[in-house]
Amino acid sequence: MSTDKKAVGRRADYRHFMPLQTRWMDNDLYGHVNNVVYYSYFDTLLNRYLIDHGGLDIQQGQIIGIAVETLCRFHKSFAYPETIDGGLRI
Repeated sequence: MSTDKKAVGRRADYRHFMPLQTRWMDNDLYGHVNNVVYYSYFDTLLNRYLIDHGGLDIQQGQIIGIAVETLCRFHKSFAYPETIDGGLRI
């Protein structure tokens, strides 16, 4: 197993950002956002982008958006009530 850490991505590597508001229910027993909730934020960010910038019609459209791969790398915890800045890149 390699001990090399991958370089942390830079903000400049991302082209689209959206504020995401944490919710009371996102916190776990330890007082921070639970791990599984991060992917909910990813899904919200991606679908909002596809709706606003890609013309995705989630009610009447025949095309759907699919995230074929995602990556989550922990840097620090956050908790309700915080607004986080979600970044999207392809």
